Formats: sequence, structure tokens, C-alpha cells
Amino acid sequence: MKLTILHTNNVILNSNNHYSLIDEIKERNKKTAEETLFLGATDINFSKSNYQNDEKIFSKKLKYDAIAIGEHQFDEGSQGLAKFLKQLDFPVLAANVHIEKDEILNTFEKNGKFLPYLLKKSKFGKIGIFGLTPMSTVYDSCPSSDTIFTNPSDRTEFIVKMLKKKEANLIILLSQLGQDENQILAQKFPEIDVIIDRATYKTDKTINKWKETLMVQTMADFPSIFELELEVDEQGKLLTAQEKYHEVFESVNYG
Repeated sequence: MKLTILHTNNVILNSNNHYSLIDEIKERNKKTAEETLFLGATDINFSKSNYQNDEKIFSKKLKYDAIAIGEHQFDEGSQGLAKFLKQLDFPVLAANVHIEKDEILNTFEKNGKFLPYLLKKSKFGKIGIFGLTPMSTVYDSCPSSDTIFTNPSDRTEFIVKMLKKKEANLIILLSQLGQDENQILAQKFPEIDVIIDRATYKTDKTINKWKETLMVQTMADFPSIFELELEVDEQGKLLTAQEKYHEVFESVNYG
């Protein structure tokens, strides 16, 4: 059985009107794959898009299933993040960010816009997807003191156990942590099947394997939608993986 994961790793979204490619790939894959997901492990900023005056339209056209939340989403505090979340028609995932005490943000948890994980049903079972945000966001950005960041490893242990209890056949991590921390997580939690990492300057390999976990990365300043084709058995075990890319966005490097 085949699963396709379309993903972005290093894109500050600037549309050049090729967003329809996502729908084209999904339509094409109906003949070859049981499921196609569109996921993001990147900071997302609509300010440079062709739809900067109507971000809601751009959000709908992109049709992510979920994205990880990055430190730059906290640059304008809870007010800025709330404005960002209102634009979206898909959830952001941040398993180690807790907003229960943040009066500006906690409504987004209640309406499903800000979640620790997502459990999706597919033709070959349940797919668990969760996100992690760096602890360094506390001092590198401007989150509210009411927004609490907890240790990514501790939260990973909790989320993985819970997803397995909920009978997830496949577990995907959308990570903003970077290569070094993700390698540690991959070795410590082999139950994670795929880690989609943020962009890196450290490797020119697209796919690395740490024990049983695939880590999928892109080089910084390489603006593309990537297409990861996975062959999975009925128990959710990964058999093969192949990666290709579609260059459709411009990128902006934060430095």
C-alpha cells in the first residue's frame, strides 16, 4: 500500500500561482496511492503572498492537512499568533506548547485550530501526526508568559504512547527542532515512522534513516513542495521510500 506525503520545509509562502499543483498531484495519486497528505514543517508567513490582502483565500487554496508551528509565529506575541490562526482552515500542531492559561489563544484549542496531535483515518489504518516547537522560542521570540513550553522529549514519549494506544498504524512527527534533536528523538522513540524536519544547512541528503525512523529534510533556501512516496505494509511498517520535488514557491531566508 502506498502513502504520499507532500511537504514543505523551508517556505515563507510566496505564491507564483502554482498552488493548483497540489490538487493535481492529489488527483493523480488517486490511481496509485491509498492516501495523500499535505504537511508543513516550516514557519509560514502570508505577508509576501500574492494574496497578502486576503490570506484566507490563500489558506484555502493551499489545503494543508496540518503544519507544525514555528518560533516566528510567536514574534508578535499571542495577538500576532491569534491573527495568524484565524486565517487558517487547517490545524497547527504543537504537542509541547500549552495554551490553556492563555486567554487570547485557548479558544483556538477548543475549536481545533491549535492541537498537540492529529489522528487521521486512512485506507490502511490510522495515521498519527504531531508537532514539536523548540524550547528556545521562549527567548528567541516573544510568546506570552501564559504560553507554556515543555520538554520535547517528554512530550514525545507521552504522545507516542497515546497514539499507539489509539492504534495508530503510522506516526509522523512535524518538527521545528532541527537535525540534532530529531536524531536523538528518532533513536529514543523508534515508534516514530517519519520525521519531517525544518530546513537544514548540515546535509545535502533528502532522506536519512535513524534506526527505523525516516528523517526527511530539505536544504535551506531550496524552495519546493516535496513529494515523499512511501510503501507501507498492513501493519504500518515502512517498506520503501522515494522523494522528489516540485519547485513552486520562492523562499525568504530569515537567517
